[in-house]
Amino acid sequence: MKKRNKKYNPEKRRVLADSAFRVIRLAQPIADDSKTMLNEQIHAALVAITKGVGKPEHFDVLASTVDIVFMMSMNLFDNAYADEITAARQAMFRLKDRFQRHGVFGFDGEGYNAIKALITIHDEVMNNVTGDEMLRFMRARANAIKSGNYYKGSEREKVENTDAKRGMR
Repeated sequence: MKKRNKKYNPEKRRVLADSAFRVIRLAQPIADDSKTMLNEQIHAALVAITKGVGKPEHFDVLASTVDIVFMMSMNLFDNAYADEITAARQAMFRLKDRFQRHGVFGFDGEGYNAIKALITIHDEVMNNVTGDEMLRFMRARANAIKSGNYYKGSEREKVENTDAKRGMR
């Protein structure tokens, strides 16, 4: 006869001894050193793109910043800063479209100002969220990317404009 039970694997059902401390740490505001490290990455990406030496990694940093602020504003702060966030999202669409056309990342004046304003909002928002909330929004963003709902650029706008024109007829 075949054995029904599998051998016990302690790694499969491992209990983390410090899980209570992890939960408590995530419920507290984000640590200053974590915020500093994140801000350094964001500002480095902005400077690189502004100087014309931006890479797709720099775009990803700024895009994630825009998305995180958008989700936090929508869910935690009653859609505060909606106009600034919309301007920054449009700036990111234009930035990606410019990269696809010319092969170089670069902001227009309006886009640069919108992203600078959004970075200021990001700094303010980070002072008012917990680590758990930040992780939750980062996971939601990762799931949106996996599902394909991520910066479609001008193709998406063309489809939306076509759909709007069809509805008018």
